[in-house]
Amino acid sequence: MDLFYDAVPVERKKRIHFHEWMIDVHERLHRLQKKNAMVQDKANTVWTAEAALAQQKELKKGTSAQKGDSADDLVVQVANEMMSEAWLLCFDEFQVTHISDAIIMKRLFSILFERGAVVIATSNRPPEDLYLNGLNRPLFLPFIPMLRDFCDVHNIASSTDYRLITDGEEDDRRVYIHPNCRETQKLLERKFHRLCKGETTPGAQVETQGRRIVVPKAATQSNIAWFRFKDLCDRPLGAADYLALTAAFHTIFVADIPKLTMQERDQVRRFITMIDAFYERHTKLICTADEDPMKLFQVSEDEKKNSVVDEVFAWDRTVSRLIEMQSVKYLSESVRRIDSDQFLGQFELHALTDDDIIEMWRRYDADDSGEIDAAELRTMLEDFVEQSEGHRDVQDDVYNLCMSTMDLDKNGRISVDEFSKYMRDSTKVSLAFRGEAGGEFYFPALLRPRAHVLASPHVQRAGTLLTAPALSRAHAAPVIRRLSGRAGSRPLARDVAQYGAPPLE
Repeated sequence: MDLFYDAVPVERKKRIHFHEWMIDVHERLHRLQKKNAMVQDKANTVWTAEAALAQQKELKKGTSAQKGDSADDLVVQVANEMMSEAWLLCFDEFQVTHISDAIIMKRLFSILFERGAVVIATSNRPPEDLYLNGLNRPLFLPFIPMLRDFCDVHNIASSTDYRLITDGEEDDRRVYIHPNCRETQKLLERKFHRLCKGETTPGAQVETQGRRIVVPKAATQSNIAWFRFKDLCDRPLGAADYLALTAAFHTIFVADIPKLTMQERDQVRRFITMIDAFYERHTKLICTADEDPMKLFQVSEDEKKNSVVDEVFAWDRTVSRLIEMQSVKYLSESVRRIDSDQFLGQFELHALTDDDIIEMWRRYDADDSGEIDAAELRTMLEDFVEQSEGHRDVQDDVYNLCMSTMDLDKNGRISVDEFSKYMRDSTKVSLAFRGEAGGEFYFPALLRPRAHVLASPHVQRAGTLLTAPALSRAHAAPVIRRLSGRAGSRPLARDVAQYGAPPLE
């Protein structure tokens, strides 16, 4: 699907998970319904004839696009909106699981096909098995022959799931940790607190579609969240909720995933939907589970043969995705999607661990060549400068000095050993980050604190007001003297004098 989407020479195209697309459909329907209701209500309360006429005209908007369309036909309006954005629709995991989706499918797609839409979709089921055993399925059945009329169905009868052929993580760099026991629970907690740098905020909330999802623990300095399985799968959450979490957090910890059976069908369905959302958004999942993915959902052979339940069919996809989400390729792509401030905010830069260095290598070896070339090093330096200075300007002499220092064999590229050796030297790195490397230069005064951070003693995070402790003027004086000796640092020194700041190491 990705290869087709990237290669097809069409401008107005969209590639999206089907769950996510249907959520968008319902949000548009809700918005248009609310807008029409507000216009109608306003028209009923305006007393002048001229104003009433204007409101009546506004109510009739939308009818001009297609002859015969009713002004109150919200599905037509939504279809017209979507066609104006993209006529080629590429859906991943085409499936129908909710009655709210099933009852509008035929109406919506009949309009899209009539307007000239082209649909390319992947699915675990042939059209005849969509929404099998669903509530009021007869309302959905007319959609199936229409789908057959407009789409050619191809059975991809491959016995190989290529997502299972991956290079995974080893040792304590695992992101899927099993079996679940006291030692692995402690390992998960250490991973979480290391990425959070020991600073967490309890009780943050993520809001979506008028609902609030409570986040038991979240990092203060980066978008990282901690949940237990029951927080996410014992509660009545759906695709929209899981997608909202992926929009709020780039890394999500999930503790205590249990063995599942058909007795926990609701939890299985939510878990499948959650993994679909995480995978689609390239969210990094770090979890503990009772079993490996292949054994996590325990279904007998008879249940597999005789079951018509979607969860049994969909589980194979979930297994392959859980395995792929542990792969080096998936994890590398995940860290490259995080903005530089969020990414670097995960690390204690003066005391990098081996795991930290590997994570940095994944991000900056962007072509997975096993070496950091000139362009990749420049990107890394730009990230550091942006994180500390608020801009991405790296001077050529600064870049050349960094390359010269790190490229020990002088071949114009930095190997993983050269990178690790340099980054592991915490004395060099911390001195360089403080701009005090003496005559030997490593990174360019990279982590001089940004003026706008010190200029305000308040930071808003996750609904909690965090107040930075102020320095006394006597305590601030040597800091101001040190900062004032640096080029361009006098405005920063004035900010410290005026507001105070946490002690600088």
